[in-house]
Formats: sequence, C-alpha cells, structure tokens
Amino acid sequence: MVHTTTTRKKTLLLSLLCILAVNVAGFCAESPNGIPPLVSGKPIPVGTADGWGLFSAGLSQEPVGAAYVLGSEQADLFVIGRGWYAGRKDRHNRLFLYPWVCSAENGTPVFGAPISIESPHTGAGTIFQAEDKTIHGVWIDGSMLAHTVFDVEKRTFSELEKVEISGLPRNPSEVAVLMNPDASVEVFLGIGDGVTFGPTDYGGRDPKYTPFDGAGLWRGGYPYEFLYAVSLPGLLKSPASEPRLVSKTMKEVRHSYCSLTMVNLGSEHSRDLVGGSRFGGLYYYRNPVAQGVNLEPKRFIVCADGNAHRHPIIDPSPVAYPNPKTRFSDLIAGGEGALYYYRFTGSFTEQGNPIYENPTPALREKADLYAGSLPVANVVDWDGDGSMDLVSGNSEGKVLFFRNAGSNEHPAFLPGEPITAGGQVIHIQPGYHMDIQGPGEARWGYTCPTVADWNENGLPDILMSDSTACHTVYLNRGTPTKPKLDFGHPIYYDGLDLYGTWRVKPAAAKMGDRMAYVALDEHDEFHLYWRVDDYNLEDGGKLHLDDGSAIRANFLAAGGTGRLKLNLFDWDRDGRTDLIVGTPRHGSVPNPKTGLPQSLGLPGSAVLFLKNVGTDSGPVFQFPVLFEFRGSPIFLGQHACGPTVADFGGPNGPDLIVGEETGGFMYYKRDDLKP
Repeated sequence: MVHTTTTRKKTLLLSLLCILAVNVAGFCAESPNGIPPLVSGKPIPVGTADGWGLFSAGLSQEPVGAAYVLGSEQADLFVIGRGWYAGRKDRHNRLFLYPWVCSAENGTPVFGAPISIESPHTGAGTIFQAEDKTIHGVWIDGSMLAHTVFDVEKRTFSELEKVEISGLPRNPSEVAVLMNPDASVEVFLGIGDGVTFGPTDYGGRDPKYTPFDGAGLWRGGYPYEFLYAVSLPGLLKSPASEPRLVSKTMKEVRHSYCSLTMVNLGSEHSRDLVGGSRFGGLYYYRNPVAQGVNLEPKRFIVCADGNAHRHPIIDPSPVAYPNPKTRFSDLIAGGEGALYYYRFTGSFTEQGNPIYENPTPALREKADLYAGSLPVANVVDWDGDGSMDLVSGNSEGKVLFFRNAGSNEHPAFLPGEPITAGGQVIHIQPGYHMDIQGPGEARWGYTCPTVADWNENGLPDILMSDSTACHTVYLNRGTPTKPKLDFGHPIYYDGLDLYGTWRVKPAAAKMGDRMAYVALDEHDEFHLYWRVDDYNLEDGGKLHLDDGSAIRANFLAAGGTGRLKLNLFDWDRDGRTDLIVGTPRHGSVPNPKTGLPQSLGLPGSAVLFLKNVGTDSGPVFQFPVLFEFRGSPIFLGQHACGPTVADFGGPNGPDLIVGEETGGFMYYKRDDLKP
C-alpha cells in the first residue's frame, strides 16, 4: 500500500510517542528484516514493513463519532470497545480515540494507536462536531439524555446537563442528533417493541432450557425496533417535545438497531439517517425537509449491483465518516470483529437507495496481529516452506491463514487470509436454528479448527467444531506447498454424526500407533475417540483423572457448556501425550466444585495443563494446573482463550501462543512458563 497523505504535526508527535511507548514495553530489538520480534508476554505484531493491520478496541467495538480532534487532514475516530477488560471482573466499556494517520492507496483510512478517553458515559451514544468545532457527546441514560462536551487538552468528556424524555413506550436503545438551521435540535431514538427474545420459562444456562419446540421452531419471541423522535429548543435544552413515531412502521429492524448516525449524501440528502441492525442490514432513511423530521420509508444501503449490503459480521454499528474529497458521508462500521470502511459512490438507485462500495477493513499502523474476536489458534507449517504459520478460527465463522513471511528464528506473520474448502471460503453461519441459543445468534460461527495430518499422508488437514456443535473434517487434497482443502465432510461415530457440546476445539494427534480425537461429549465431559478412517470414529471411552473420576468441562448447563479449546501434546517431554486446555472464565475443569478456573473466583479465562500419567494407549491425567507466566497465572478475558503449542525449534522445547478474546495472539516463551 502507498501513503497518499501525510500527518500533521500533532498526529506525527502522537505517533512518535506511541512508537516510543511500544519500544519501552519491549519491542526495542528488531529482527533482520526490520519487523518487530515476538516478545514473551506480549501480543504478536503484524509482520509487514509498514505494520498496517486490522484492529479492534474490544471483544466488540462501536464507532460512535468522527471529528477533527488533533488537527489532521482527515477525521479522527471515537470508538467504544465493549467486553471484559483485564483487572476487572465485570463486563464494561471503554472509550478510545483513534487518530487518523494516513490513507491507503484505495482511500481506506489508517489510524494510529488508541488514546484512552475519560467519559462519564460509555453506553449507547453519539459523538459529533458542531460548526464551531466543539465536540459533543449525547448519551442515553435510562429515560434521560445526557449531554457531554470534549476537552481536547484533557482528553475527557464532561457532563453539562441531562434532559428527561417522558412519554416513550420504553427506554431508547440508540440515539442520533440532527441540528436544525434555527439551532433547534431533533433527536432520533431507537425503541424496542418490548418482546422478549428468549423463552421465558427457563434461562439460557438452566439445564431445562429448551430453545426449540417439537416442530423445530424457536420458542422465544422476535423483537423489533423502530424510530421515535423528540424536538428540543437547543442542544440538550429543555423542554423536550412529546415523543412521536417517525418511522413508517413499528417493525423496522428485527431484533435491534446497533447504532444510528446522521449522514450527508449531497444535495437534498444532507439531513438523512442511517442505522445498522443486528443481523447485518444497513438501512437508510431519507429526511427531505430542511427543518424538522419527515422520514421516508426505510431503504437498504446497496452494493453496485443493487443488492443490499450485508455487513461481514454481526451487530454492525455504522458511523458517518466524512470523505476528504467529496465531503459526503462514507461509513465506518464495527461489530464483533474488525472495523470496516464503506465508501459512498455519490450515486443512488432509481428507487432511491444509496450505493456504497464493498467494505474494506479499516487499518491501524503498528498493529498487532488480528484474527477477529475469539481466535482459536494453531501453529503449523501450512504452506510447506519450512516456517511455522498460524491458522485460526474466530467468532465470525471463518478460518484464517497467517503466513510466516519471516523464519522460525524471526517470525513475521502477515495479516490473515480466509481459507477455502472446495473452492469456497469456509464461513460457518448457524442461521435460524443451528445455534442452541437461538436465531439471535445466527451470525456467530465460533469456528474452532484443529490442524493435524488426519489421514497421515504428510499434508495438514483441518478438523473442526463450531457454534452448531457439528464435527467436520476438511481433507487436504493439495501438495505440501499448495494446500487445497476438500469440501467439509461430517465425522461419524457409530453411524451418526458425532455429537457433544458446542464451540469446542477438538484435539487430534497420533497416540501410540493410532490417531486420537478428543472432544466434549453429551455430558460435557472429555471423551476419547479413535480414528477408523477419514470420516469415522470408534469409542475410546471417557477420559479420567488418576482418582478414577471423569473430567468435566463446566459448572454451567445449556449455553454455558462446551467452549473448551483442547490440544494433545507431550508438553513435559516424558514420552506421554498430555492435554493443554483453554477455558472460559466459567470453565470448571475437572468438576463443578473445585474445578479451574472458576473455583478461584472467576478471575478470567485460563490455560490448563493436564499431565498424562498413564500411557498413550490408555491415558490417565492428573488434576489440572494453571499455566503461569513469570510466576503469575495466565488469565485472559471472559470468553474462552485459544492456546496452541508453538514449536519454532527452540533448544528448550516449544513455546505457547494463546488467542485472546479481543482478537490478538499472546506469545509466551517456554522459559517464562510453568509448568
């Protein structure tokens, strides 16, 4: 990529300070090709000369505003990272400012390292810049709207006032603000219809939870959202007008809006509204009046071929991003994954749908390697060039290949590329009723691949489970240097598709003279199977501890089951194959009472070592112990982490790489680990 513009002084100074901070943190030395090296206990950096890569502010992220904060040629971006952060035991949100640094050759914006912003509100809100350059934030606080103003020097938002909005059917979920020519204000509000999504008799972690009925139909409800508006005499000045329905229906988007943003799409389209919805739809509302609100019926935002855009990931939250040439509103949209940039073409269809180009990922300089949320890692020489690469699944439902363009001595991993099978990108989407938590999770694939030479022909294959709890094998029909996966094929046990709990990375490895396959069974317990042929397994029985007890995964039921990431490897090099397991925060291996890590007070997802004290033909395991890094247990977020053994040929044995929930890969040198 080519830089088409340069930063101004403030942004350049900020970038230099960020680079200095990174160097102090341990990235001082560089490998011979100029790529930052892997540093124990740190995320793996992007292995390219420019260091550009995809990025995320959290488990999921919501851009909430664009403004010219730091004097750059293009707008900087405010983003809320949502999820679980280290040092806290509860879910919470953080607000960041990403400074614009430059643009790629195709116009995609490239941002710098995030600046943490203090704000009294980080829930649903919108940030915008007024004509006088003041940066405002308007936030939903129950039935009230809170008005904040940004202090550029202090990097903080401070609350000025609140306005009560009475008369709404329910509290709003999303907000957008439109300034009128007379300085009065219109506030758009996303309102839910009050329908409960899940079944109401038992919760999603209850053993009696039943998502579908005997006909295979969802037992819960189908919530929708719609648009209200209120008028204010000035920016967050009382009194608010009586709320009024401004969308044409009360079933505008299924499930929920993820964000609302005002857009300027040119003459007679400068006061319009765009919203993102749960399942990936991007919707456009024309507001043709020069004062006030008179929305036309919703229209899809479409591609050049006239078909509706469907955002690549669940929960798209678009925000208007001013194009530096046209000054029209491009879009940057988040969700549970990377940020994506949509460029407005300046054109509409005959039906009035705005036409946007296909999305490209927004980029960050000096980026860490990013795989999408909840990465499930494998280290393997995928392309047969002698250097160990990364292969990873993610919550989006894809499997990505991160080529090592360096060497085993100095790895340099390139940004991920989707892996195909049968000529099509692997993309698991459970749809209406293949996800046990219902159609609200139709866009979460939770791919959990294991790379192993399953048929022992010298080529790496992929064995995988996912959000559907199905087990699939993708056999490699290519060559050592040109892998080519066949279509996915079900794995059978006793003539039936292998079944068990969901979101599990199965373990596959040669144990003795046979290929073993370990997964969680219908009791959420570790179960051993032996390969019969490419597609069939036979029973090897439940795995047990040395006290004879079965090894359980969790203390929760229903949707809280499964989720473990399993690996078979002789970690302690005693000639017997051990288990290395990634858990969620609520994981409880090997039993609900004293199992790890939950018995320690839910400190976070963890990596466990289960030593094999039996044999490879008859494995028996000791009670698990936590992996420690320099004397402290490894705890990484709330959702399951994805560990894998990383054998770069070091003299002391292989290292460990762990995918953590916000999308990065943590590298741990073996010398720093216990056990």
